[in-house]
Amino acid sequence: MAFKPSKGKKEIKDPLANTPLNNIFNGVVDLKEQPIPEGRHLLEVDDLHMFFHTKDGVVKAVNGVSYTLDRGETLGVVGESGSGKSVTAMTIMGLIDMPPGKIEGGDVLYRGRSLLTMSEREMQGVRGNDIAMIFQDPMTALNPVYRVGDQLGESLRIHRGYSKKDAVDRATELLRMVGIPNAEQRVREYPHEFSGGMRQRAMIAMALACDPDILIADEPTTALDVTIQAQIIELMQEMQEQNGNAIIMITHDLGVVADIADKIMVMYAGNPVEFGTADDIFYNPIHPYTWGLMRSIPEQVTDEKKPLTPIKGNPPSLVTLPKGCSFSPRCPYATDLCRNEPPKTYTLPDGHYSKCHYALDPDFVKDRAPENSRSYSGGAPRKVVDEPAGAPVASMAKDAPTAEVTGAAHTNPDDSASA
Repeated sequence: MAFKPSKGKKEIKDPLANTPLNNIFNGVVDLKEQPIPEGRHLLEVDDLHMFFHTKDGVVKAVNGVSYTLDRGETLGVVGESGSGKSVTAMTIMGLIDMPPGKIEGGDVLYRGRSLLTMSEREMQGVRGNDIAMIFQDPMTALNPVYRVGDQLGESLRIHRGYSKKDAVDRATELLRMVGIPNAEQRVREYPHEFSGGMRQRAMIAMALACDPDILIADEPTTALDVTIQAQIIELMQEMQEQNGNAIIMITHDLGVVADIADKIMVMYAGNPVEFGTADDIFYNPIHPYTWGLMRSIPEQVTDEKKPLTPIKGNPPSLVTLPKGCSFSPRCPYATDLCRNEPPKTYTLPDGHYSKCHYALDPDFVKDRAPENSRSYSGGAPRKVVDEPAGAPVASMAKDAPTAEVTGAAHTNPDDSASA
């Protein structure tokens, strides 16, 4: 039997063609237009716990995450694969299936409103409009059977009520804005016709279409070459300067967030083990896991060949976490205390905190921290002064050429994850 070709190309219908766009969010308040209540932040994540209940046990994917974020700020979230970085972001976006997921505690506030108590219809009004996300793999995040322009314009048609023509015109402007050449032609092409860097730029354009308050970038530079990585990061910085939006940059590479983050949260096994400003994390880290991440970064300029210093071992199972500190099986400085007792949160007055039993022990930090971590670039070294147990911890002034940290381990009564 001879093969008979189809008489014509089958046209894929516009999924929004018969949707009453103006009525989708009728009655839903646009939170982006609401003022931030006095004393509140743009985004507040307060002791968030997200567990997955599986046949193998309870997976403690997010186990006590806390931080705040304001407009114009960039938060870097750093950690190995499986540390809970992406799950935290997906929980904020309301994209976790429940079950198996279950919020065991905590809250997420956006402009003073709890995202966790919103209905699905209310969250649809937030996603893409108020809080947008750039997903890890643009090839799988983009629909292969729809043109790039139609996908960019979808959020504009849903949230802003644009006509199809106006949405495509705006999509063309967005592609041009993110540096894609021949935008008028590219807007009619499909994702497979874009290179990896162009697909990532298209995802950034899609996320910025409705001028969101918060942009969550989940490893946006993964699988891209170094030059394209630099271009993507520079593009995100330019967009932030223009729009004033906040950025949450999720990555496994400390080097990626070195120049763009205002503050950094280091996660391990679903738990934030250290939090502080970029200067705190790079120049005064006080957790062994952060030290390990820093030592594993290759030196850019060196006169001699040095082997990389990897963190030995593998992250623990999130179903059966170690009895004490979750990092103790891999920590070269672990003691019996670390192996048997979970560490509290030791917080400095400036908000820099660490979950390590010895974070406030000056001798421990001084003798074990990376060599380049105790001084600013071109500045004088920070001095760690040993004081009797119970002495107060002095604030580490960022603008001072030298700063003193006083106190001993286990003397800080503050056991809350302050950000």
